[in-house]
Amino acid sequence: MRHRRKVSLAMAVLGLLALLGGCDRAPANSQAANPAVDARAAVRVSQVRHSAAEERPRFPGVVRARERVSPAFLHAGVLSERLVARGQRVEEGEPLARLHNPALEPALAGAEGRVRELDAHLARLGRDVERARALRERNLVAQEELDRLVSEREATVQAREQAMASRADARAQVDEMTLQAPFAADVADLFVEPGDFVAAGEPVLALSGVDGVEVAIRVPVMLGARLAPGMETQVSPVLQEGRFPGRISSVGRADTALVPVVVALDSTSRLSPGESVQVYLSVPMTPSLQVPLAAVQDPGGHAPYVLALTDDETVRRVPVAPGRLENGWVTVSAPLSAGDRVVVAGQGRLQQGDSVRVLP
Repeated sequence: MRHRRKVSLAMAVLGLLALLGGCDRAPANSQAANPAVDARAAVRVSQVRHSAAEERPRFPGVVRARERVSPAFLHAGVLSERLVARGQRVEEGEPLARLHNPALEPALAGAEGRVRELDAHLARLGRDVERARALRERNLVAQEELDRLVSEREATVQAREQAMASRADARAQVDEMTLQAPFAADVADLFVEPGDFVAAGEPVLALSGVDGVEVAIRVPVMLGARLAPGMETQVSPVLQEGRFPGRISSVGRADTALVPVVVALDSTSRLSPGESVQVYLSVPMTPSLQVPLAAVQDPGGHAPYVLALTDDETVRRVPVAPGRLENGWVTVSAPLSAGDRVVVAGQGRLQQGDSVRVLP
């Protein structure tokens, strides 16, 4: 019995050894059967490309009327009458409000009275000069008397001119007590009620012109330096579909870190003041190279680089200076050309000079 058990155990051990030996020879047999297996690292590549000819950044803005004004009185007083309502359409020259100032109308009346007084005095002096000249021709009056009358008339003429200037100023101030619309507009808002005291220069209401609309945006300084009046834009409303053409009408200067830019809209845009929009600019760009962001190794370090491939599928390490990122592509400054291949997957442990296999 013991002898049979030993024989069975020995046969089992021999069978296991034979199985293990067959497993060890399987790879060798497989490699012998497939001697053309490629042992090079497999990678995926993408081509270097030129950046777009123009950049199309977008900025938020709000539509506003092209003509806007908040009229105010030149003098202080009490608002005696308001002639318009909020939302009303007014035409150019239409009266908007009237002010009461008890000092202005009496001043105009006094100036007019002074002009009438000087007119009467000047008429009398004219008759006196003509009479004195006739008497002087007959040697019935002294030359000194004639000269005095002529001088008094000339002084009166100058005094009358000053009085007329004072009357014109007083009349203008009285006329300023009635606000008039400087252009066709809608009354956007009212700030003062009848009976309220109004300080000189205090806005009484707000007018929003009906002759066209525009959008004001603010852009970074570096972008503002590349903009100029006349450049075309696209304006897209936030709460509705469609894009409308626009054109930059003015580019300001940065007051802090942003540059004010005004975009004039076409009259067919159907956009109303107060609508929120996105403004798409078309900014020409200098030619530059772009690579996929996945190709850049150590992008946040001090020596970023990409792995480019030669014609014989050999890796070469190319240092780059990354720039602007857009839609997964990054602008780079590097000794590369458009069409060069860079590794975007499978970089792993690749080194300079390694030969690789490019996957389709």
